[in-house]
Amino acid sequence: AASGLQGQPPPPPMLRRANRRRGPVPLFGSDELRFKAPADEGAGADGGEAEELTPLFLRRSDFCAAWLASGGSDDALPAAQVSDLRSLAWQMECESAFDWRSIVLVAPQDSIDLALELQQQQQQEQASDAPRRKRSEVQRDLFPPDTGVVGGFPR
Repeated sequence: AASGLQGQPPPPPMLRRANRRRGPVPLFGSDELRFKAPADEGAGADGGEAEELTPLFLRRSDFCAAWLASGGSDDALPAAQVSDLRSLAWQMECESAFDWRSIVLVAPQDSIDLALELQQQQQQEQASDAPRRKRSEVQRDLFPPDTGVVGGFPR
């Protein structure tokens, strides 16, 4: 998977120019660092075996941390295979023989934390924007004034 990315044809000149002007967006991965998808996500519709996924990281430090978290040791850290996000996107668009579903882009943890924090703030703002109702209004809606009906039966 990750090594397969390096054996692809070179990106078109326009993409190479964009990377020179804006700088590449590096991706770090290794064929030695893979994991199985959770059974409910990775198993096929036929109930087959969980899919093996290849994570690609936006930071080398996240790649190293994932290696250590997977039980690998510091001294056995595999060499990171480096690719570029724009090149990967181009390959995904042009290369139809490779099953790209096994590639997982892993966001940096601080980006994930920030996204969760922003979601919580948004939920709190939406909750505070909800109109406040008085207790008497809620009770009146739950228990309407005497309509001559008690418990669904006429008096």
